[in-house]
Amino acid sequence: MIYFTDKEIDDLLIEDIPDADLTTTVLRLENKPAKIQFFTREDTVLCCTEEVMRIFNKVGIQITLFTPSGEFIEKGIKFFEGEGLAKNIQVVMRASENLIGFASGIATRTRKLVEKAREVNPGIVVAATRRTIPYTKKVTLKAVLAGGASIHRLGLSESIVVSDNHYSFLGGPVNIEKRIKEQKRLISGKVITVVVKDTEDARLVANSGADIIELNRMEYKAIRTVKKEINALNPQVKIAVTGDITPETAEEYVKTGADILVTSWPYFGEPCDLTVTVTPIFDVY
Repeated sequence: MIYFTDKEIDDLLIEDIPDADLTTTVLRLENKPAKIQFFTREDTVLCCTEEVMRIFNKVGIQITLFTPSGEFIEKGIKFFEGEGLAKNIQVVMRASENLIGFASGIATRTRKLVEKAREVNPGIVVAATRRTIPYTKKVTLKAVLAGGASIHRLGLSESIVVSDNHYSFLGGPVNIEKRIKEQKRLISGKVITVVVKDTEDARLVANSGADIIELNRMEYKAIRTVKKEINALNPQVKIAVTGDITPETAEEYVKTGADILVTSWPYFGEPCDLTVTVTPIFDVY
């Protein structure tokens, strides 16, 4: 579960309404009973409806229809609804639409990529990177999980990933075997990933104690070669690949025999297109 604090929920509202809703006040609509409804305008994997539910609860809007994150909703379906005073609904409308729209865009793209990859290998792991847009990490991670992918790495404190930025200090990948074997017993079972750029480096670290060898932007043929050779040297090591991994290229990457596809692709794209309506519950008079 990705948990959002009350402060984070409040900050979403304050960002759009730092003081008062002037339009609703000027038109004297504050205390009119109203209904807010959310509809999809395209096939969508929903995300962050739980956070919108908390937003509604904060301002006294009664939720009359709720659909959880991770649900696939076809175009034109109503998936969320609430009732309350117009002044409260207007306060939360835009922040709620933006949150669901952007998060669901990531979740929908993630699901598309995962489904394409698993058409070839149902057991393939699709993992999203930590290359998130600044200040959007929690929303992004929740969306990736809602879309059916895994998280490659939450942050520097969570996992061990050794790259050339590290082993260049040790004289290259040929020298990391001793260092990893020395330290592995001290790291409480943490998975160790070693990032390599070519086939030779992959061979050098095959028996270093690494759990995963990550191949950085290699061509399909080279990935297949590395996978075959590493399996012969140490079949316990998993092969992860990075590169231009999209729904269009996923099939070829999976066919290389890789165990894990590492990608940032779902993060960058349009939000899902939603329709949000606010209507009076009683006749206008």
